[in-house]
Amino acid sequence: MMSNSRSEQGGDRLVSAEARSAPEMSRVGHVPTQRAQPNSANGTPTTRRARRLRWLALLAALAVGLVWWAATRPTRSTGNHVTSLSTISFSPIGDAYVSFVRPGVNLGRNPVLRTASRPKIRSYLTFSVAGLSGSVTRATLRLWSNLADARGASVRPVEGSWHESSITAANAPPVAAAVDQTGLVSSKAWTSADVTQLVSGNGLVSLALAQVGSGSGQYDSREGAHPPELVVQTTKRALHAVSPAAALSSATENVPGATAHRYAVRDDQGRSMDTLKIIPSPRGGYLGVYHSGPQGSFRVLIAKSQDLLHWTYQAQLDKNASQPTIAALSDSGFLLVDEASANHSAKLPPRLRFRYYASLDALLSGRADRTFGAPLTMASADAVAEGTPNIFSAVLTPDLSHSRIVVGYHYRLTHASDRPGRGVLTNFSRWSASPDTSIEQALRAQGVHGRIGDRDTVRFLGRNFELIEAQIGTGPSWQVYMYEENTRQATALSIRTNHGSRSFGNPTVTKLRGPSGVPVLVVTFFVRQSLARGGEAGELVYYRAYTIQHESHPAGTPP
Repeated sequence: MMSNSRSEQGGDRLVSAEARSAPEMSRVGHVPTQRAQPNSANGTPTTRRARRLRWLALLAALAVGLVWWAATRPTRSTGNHVTSLSTISFSPIGDAYVSFVRPGVNLGRNPVLRTASRPKIRSYLTFSVAGLSGSVTRATLRLWSNLADARGASVRPVEGSWHESSITAANAPPVAAAVDQTGLVSSKAWTSADVTQLVSGNGLVSLALAQVGSGSGQYDSREGAHPPELVVQTTKRALHAVSPAAALSSATENVPGATAHRYAVRDDQGRSMDTLKIIPSPRGGYLGVYHSGPQGSFRVLIAKSQDLLHWTYQAQLDKNASQPTIAALSDSGFLLVDEASANHSAKLPPRLRFRYYASLDALLSGRADRTFGAPLTMASADAVAEGTPNIFSAVLTPDLSHSRIVVGYHYRLTHASDRPGRGVLTNFSRWSASPDTSIEQALRAQGVHGRIGDRDTVRFLGRNFELIEAQIGTGPSWQVYMYEENTRQATALSIRTNHGSRSFGNPTVTKLRGPSGVPVLVVTFFVRQSLARGGEAGELVYYRAYTIQHESHPAGTPP
């Protein structure tokens, strides 16, 4: 570019010299003669200068074009991941309002949150932000307003701890200066405030709502129909893989890189949520079935969640049972399958039990409409256990009495290790079963010589996969494998946790819409105490938002 500038300056000087020559000749009485056309290839000096100017102009135009192309040409990522934004919604783990005209009254179970200037009323909310990775770029508090308010509420950080069941105006912690205001609030509509200053990463976020000016406001609490939401946006690397198997591995292996995760999960009653299986609820949020209790007297329970990480107990579904799984049915009912515990007095070993619930209300109240106990059929004279079920399919045509339910499970023979089986329950009355030789052969080819146990299935990006637990030998370590039904190949998953735990069992995987509305894979494992690290023992829940990006691939690489 510098050489082009100098050439343009030189051209300007030549033109100026020619412009000056004509008046000078006029002053001495000469009449300028017409320039002759060149008679040779070289031409006259003036012609050569004109030709040189044309070439310089052409080169300058080409240079400008090259600069524009370099600035605007498309680029392609050189890595396997691209940076994107991930949005996660959190529900409050506690909220309440306090009234200064009733300083000793606790209002933590009220379905609304209130603000007012006269009498003075203030609301408090606490969120547990967990599982964030990347940098927080924005955090927004969303509230459902029941009343119109011209000025709205201000949002302020809380300087101290409090509890929903005990907070009153007399003991409420003080609040700091406002970080934002909602502004004008409409009736029966969402309103929001920017609270990015209050969310720096994982941890508790405690904030208060105060009335702006005169007036009053009323918002749904977490007990209301539209609970408050803390929506956190972070920089995130989007899942980007070349095959469904690679995408599934990427989504399940890296726990710290998940959209959100939680170790040692317990429900709101403090009970462990072992072997948790999660499905979406038809009324919004999520349902989870799990077992809890001392060894030998497990109970199967159900809980609800709004964020996949925090759970509220609802009902007991079965007693003396464990390892539950659940599926929603086409008639708006639900199917629960679990492992009934051994009944030594009746000389019954562990076996599969099926329960049908005709509606969500029946499920949440623990009222089963029909029950079926599967007889031991895998070498029944020698079998000592059948359990850890998963549901492959449940088809009603059109009702339970005309249905076909396919499940996977494990069976154990005397003096033998656990092996995988597959069973079919027809019309909720006739049971048949057989060994699942395909997955067993795939695992044996990977060096598995110990027990083969619990598993779950998912259809992901057009392919059917199973996650299954197995032991390579007889030690305490359990490994999770991914089995692709199309290729009949099994691959060991290298699961990485925050502190390096090394033994995982009871895998479940579900594809659903996450709290922010984007597709996610929800994965649960039981982290075994013997090889757990850093307080990670117990039930682990994590989910990963996924968006597979299709792009062209260099020659020689797989599509």
